Amino acid sequence: MLESTWTALKHHQRVREIVTVLASFGAQDVLFRLGLGRLVGGAEPVASQPTDEGTPQRVRRALEALGPTFVKLGQILASRGDILPALWIEELENLHSGAATLTWEQLQGQVLEDLGAELDQVFAEFNTTPLAAASIAQVYRARLLSGEDVVVKIQRPGLRRKMTADLQLLESVALLIEDNGALAQYQPRKMVRQLARAMLEELDFTQEGLNCDAVAANFSQQPHIVIPRIYWAHSSERLLVQEYLPSYTPLERQALIEQGLDPSLLASRGASAFIKMLLEDGVFHGDPHPGNLKAMSGNRVGFIDFGMVGRLDERRRLEVMSFMRALTENNSDALVTVLIDWSGNGVQNVPAIEQAAREYIARHGGKALNMSALIEDFLDLMREHQLLLPPDLLVLFKALVTADGVLTRLDPELDLIATAKPAIVKMLREQLSWRMTKRLGLDGLELGRGLLGELPQLARLLVNRLKHGVLEVRMDLPGLERLERSLRLASTRLSLALLISALVITFGPQIAAVGPVWAGLPMLSWLAAIATAGGLVAFLWSLFKSS
Repeated sequence: MLESTWTALKHHQRVREIVTVLASFGAQDVLFRLGLGRLVGGAEPVASQPTDEGTPQRVRRALEALGPTFVKLGQILASRGDILPALWIEELENLHSGAATLTWEQLQGQVLEDLGAELDQVFAEFNTTPLAAASIAQVYRARLLSGEDVVVKIQRPGLRRKMTADLQLLESVALLIEDNGALAQYQPRKMVRQLARAMLEELDFTQEGLNCDAVAANFSQQPHIVIPRIYWAHSSERLLVQEYLPSYTPLERQALIEQGLDPSLLASRGASAFIKMLLEDGVFHGDPHPGNLKAMSGNRVGFIDFGMVGRLDERRRLEVMSFMRALTENNSDALVTVLIDWSGNGVQNVPAIEQAAREYIARHGGKALNMSALIEDFLDLMREHQLLLPPDLLVLFKALVTADGVLTRLDPELDLIATAKPAIVKMLREQLSWRMTKRLGLDGLELGRGLLGELPQLARLLVNRLKHGVLEVRMDLPGLERLERSLRLASTRLSLALLISALVITFGPQIAAVGPVWAGLPMLSWLAAIATAGGLVAFLWSLFKSS
């Protein structure tokens, strides 16, 4: 509490600005609902209609006015269909990060500093009229001295300092919200940390360039998918120089037909590329809206702007595959398994989840699958049962809905789930392949080797504790006396076995070598073999008797 109060005092001017903006849009009543009325001071909350009609719109406009940090916060909230109703999601999806265009004179000094040279020493041409202006950067067309047409992305000056202050404030606000027991379950601090990671990564243009290179490497053998080249010699944290992709706009079916392109083929290739990113590569475009997908000559598909990417490890990709497979096969049991895996300890009523999964499958099974409807309904299910999705899956679901919306504009018959079937089959085959079996076997051998290495130390520890009476097993539950006796007997047998094993390992070779020889082996060795066989039979008999 003291920490959050100190942060608010330190940035009191920004706090006042935020409250003023919210008030100007009639949205300060949201602060009261979040338990943050103290920030408003003595002002009374604005009365709203019983159904809260208009509040989402007011909040959306207030977030836009507060700048890029709050726009990004709203965009993250727009992916939280598991905690926000559809009315709020629909409004927050309309957030745009537009901002007043800065003049070239306001940017020139920073550009020259980042380039480390004059413009004419790097570019043969540079158009100082921006192609686009957003809250984080402005984009320009240029041509390098070597002749390549490029796009130059320039970060707005002073942005990192302002965003850092906003993120500190939001962290403190999240801490205050978590004090409200009714809202703590939504983990606001975790959400702010997710926002901070996304913002700081987006502010570092070198990370965007690395994302671009990683995706380009994954598609190096597919010429119909184009990822722009990054010119690293001229790029830095605040400046990104990348290949310009000539394309056709707008990304509409009829317009592309008039240009001699095949919209259905473009949609199919775009869908296959996106599924490959998800299920094979584990690195996918996080915001595939129409401005970031390009229809190019030769029915090629281009992807640009990798400032936001999602990442899925192998385990998560298998879970996503299981989710898609459950939908295509109408398997509610598989869907329940995925739900429990994704929700962790959040599942309190498994029978209710099973019933909800059956109803979900019944609503969507037996007909063509609509990705947007599937995910919207799935998030409704999560919200109804108060289940929270991991952050990487929120990015995934939002990206799936966005990509599906763009691609079905090109081909209304496209089924993104059906497109994923070959990739799902491929993944299943890989899980059953000799290579995977060999890998699992090697992992098992590695685990076994580690356990064998630790076995002597564990045995000494166990014998020492048994010797000093430290090892105890206490069962207070009724009806478990038999289990207690079994455990005591097992510990006694284990200690005896360890003791005998130690004696045999130490003295066995010397003892076995003495005495008369029969059939090439000393008699003591024959006696040891007979004793071993008898011991094995007695052990198996004890197992049979105890069962």
